[in-house]
Amino acid sequence: MTEARATPRSARTDRPGGRRVPGWLLVVMVGVIGLNLRAALGAVPPLLGPISTELGIPGSTQGLLTSLGVVFMGLCAPVGQRVAARFGSEATTAAFLGVLAVGGLLRLAATTTTVLLLSAAVSGAAMGAISALVPGLIAHHIPRVKGLATGIYSTGLALGVAIAAWVAVPTAELLHGWRPSLALWGGVALLTMLVWLVLVPRLRRHVIHPEPDEAAASHRLPWRSPTAWWVTTFSAVQMIVGFSGLAWITPYYAALGMPVADAARLFAFFQIIQLAAMLTLPTITDFTRDRRPLLAVTVVATAAGVLTMVVAPMPLALLAIGLFGFGVGGGSALVLVLVSDYTSTQQQAARLGAMTLMVAFLAGALGPVVLGWLHDVTGSLVAGYAVMVALSVGLAFTLPAFRPGRTID
Repeated sequence: MTEARATPRSARTDRPGGRRVPGWLLVVMVGVIGLNLRAALGAVPPLLGPISTELGIPGSTQGLLTSLGVVFMGLCAPVGQRVAARFGSEATTAAFLGVLAVGGLLRLAATTTTVLLLSAAVSGAAMGAISALVPGLIAHHIPRVKGLATGIYSTGLALGVAIAAWVAVPTAELLHGWRPSLALWGGVALLTMLVWLVLVPRLRRHVIHPEPDEAAASHRLPWRSPTAWWVTTFSAVQMIVGFSGLAWITPYYAALGMPVADAARLFAFFQIIQLAAMLTLPTITDFTRDRRPLLAVTVVATAAGVLTMVVAPMPLALLAIGLFGFGVGGGSALVLVLVSDYTSTQQQAARLGAMTLMVAFLAGALGPVVLGWLHDVTGSLVAGYAVMVALSVGLAFTLPAFRPGRTID
């Protein structure tokens, strides 16, 4: 497996000694944190029918329920990085898990579209802030298995969406409404925060702090780094295509005549396939050095899957969704590995992660809105998915840039 990075000469360890948090426990916890960071988005699409009926939400605003959260994920990724530079990534992660809990529980009061959109914004802000910090936490605290840990974290992201989508309708029936069904995930975030808080003091005993020059740089995003822009570009296109699938797979197949329950299960299958890709592909990187072959596999799978959704959506539904899920799931997980590969400290990883996620999430937010707008204009989602095919093919031109040994410096 990958060897641990050497501690930089300029760094010192705060309060050395004391028992470390076991590596296996940290791997589990980053998986649980990942589970929280997409569930609030995944619970919405299966309940879009009753939500839009009760609140009178048109198609373009339905897409906004996903896109607004994604926008705030992007806007607040640098916020998480800047707060962490002052208070530490470990404590900052706990604080934003609390914000995520507030955003989820706010959905209990979503009697208007405004409140529902506010809850999406608050949840998205917390998800973006935490997402910028996780690659650095993994690289710093569990570097020997960073590929495996990244895979577990990425799996948690997809599993959270899949579980949220799978249980959304049954829990709405059980709890007598879509509001408590959506708010359920605020309670899960609150519980996760409490568990993480128990670990924070022990984690902070082994935090490596930068010297003054590096500390000043830790506030700046690497806008001038070509390497940072290659990673950001790949991630942005993945987000555009992936979030479009997240928001519109269920409505797309329902509009084609598939029963809503079957379309919801197809959406859950999309997430489950992502689980396989997110878990296996990053784990392979613990034994390899060149990421380009794995990245190429994800690009081909994404383009083939979305193209099949356009030309043969019903007869080849499982194949199309399987390829689509494998491609976007594997690609998004490998981006997190690249963030760790191309940085040498926790602070650098947070900077690159914040830049990548800010641009990628803001770009990704356009996907569901564009598909919703094209749906309103053409009466179909086919045109929108054709655009996604073109973007997926375009990713192939970025692959040569991801050679081993690059850095953001």
